[in-house]
Amino acid sequence: MADLTTRESGREIRDRFFEQYVDFYNGGSVPENSSADFAYYLECHRKRLDKKGIRAVKKIDRIEDNLDVIAPHDRPPYIINMTRKECNYETDYYKGDALLARSDKETEVLYCNILDKSDYQEETISCPNCGHSAGAKSFINGCPMCGTRFKTFKFFPCVTSFYSLPKVYERSSINKGIKNVVAIGIGLGILVALGVFLYNAIVSKSIAAGLFFGIIAGLITGWIGTIIIYLSYSMFIATSTISKMFAQTADTMDITAAKRTRNRLETDMSRYFSDFSYELFEGKIMSLLRAIMYSDDRQNLSIYKGPDNLDFMNDAVDVEYRGACRYDGSTALDGYLHVRMTAYTLCTIYVGDKLSKVQRAFRMELVKKIKPEEDYGFSVHAVNCPTCGSTFDAMHVNKCPNCGHEYHLVEDDWVVILLK
Repeated sequence: MADLTTRESGREIRDRFFEQYVDFYNGGSVPENSSADFAYYLECHRKRLDKKGIRAVKKIDRIEDNLDVIAPHDRPPYIINMTRKECNYETDYYKGDALLARSDKETEVLYCNILDKSDYQEETISCPNCGHSAGAKSFINGCPMCGTRFKTFKFFPCVTSFYSLPKVYERSSINKGIKNVVAIGIGLGILVALGVFLYNAIVSKSIAAGLFFGIIAGLITGWIGTIIIYLSYSMFIATSTISKMFAQTADTMDITAAKRTRNRLETDMSRYFSDFSYELFEGKIMSLLRAIMYSDDRQNLSIYKGPDNLDFMNDAVDVEYRGACRYDGSTALDGYLHVRMTAYTLCTIYVGDKLSKVQRAFRMELVKKIKPEEDYGFSVHAVNCPTCGSTFDAMHVNKCPNCGHEYHLVEDDWVVILLK
């Protein structure tokens, strides 16, 4: 099976991406391995935060468990690397120097999708302002020579989406607790052994008897004490874990039901797209949702062609994916596929100088022209005009700026026609 070892490993790309992602929210540049779509979402998010006067500080800390899994999937000519790792992922929100809210410190599993392309050679492009030529990746934060910003390029490998889900319990904390149990048992044994030894040495005036009985008493105490403490600790862990599982189950009943619709979605979609990938589709849904939510010009967005009634999104300063999308059905009509989904999220809202979090389920209808295979590397920010071949950013443009050919994004990618 193909992987990313020909250039960089998926772990190297992902870990560098997250380092730069954290730095981005501290005023740094867009992560260099962001896809063009993901980079657009990040810049829109930064503008929304700046507009509200809010500073988000992201933290992604490694934990002892460090579960790190990469599962590559071939979708010729693309390679999709699904990665996940355990970490502490937190976000703190500030208004000036005042702390508005701090996220919990629970351990989470971070899921990240990396898209690569077989036999890809990075394209050399030129800055339209100063003419500087270099690899496409070096232009993601603007021309390195003159600073001119433009998004008319693609490059691979790139991060297309990521999200995090909470863990019920950390293995490292359990292992640490077991070590403490053993240490306490040994400590008790040593204290009892010393006590028995001193008693016999002082009262009975027999050092030999003190050593003998002290060692026996210490071993028995340490052994029995360790067993009792371990059983008590195990009962505590079991009770705590069950309580957390019940609490999490009550909090996630909606997304648990939504996850059960995945097989039906994959079955229905495979009738129209032979290489359909659920992971990339849910990443696409969240990318579209975030881009629409943070946009200041929704009327001219090519990715949204629904009613202009989305003012309720204007107070959102962050949106987290809760790990499930419910499939509500699909309809094929005149060569286009209409898919109805519900995305489950946790939105951070800023109203009246107060920050609050609310679970929100967004109902969406997406439409796309039916084609035999998906072009997973397609980007609305790097559209190739079918008439003249020029490349342009079609996010807010419906005609080729070079030849005037009318362009409809729905011919190549998913477009949202309903969002509420």
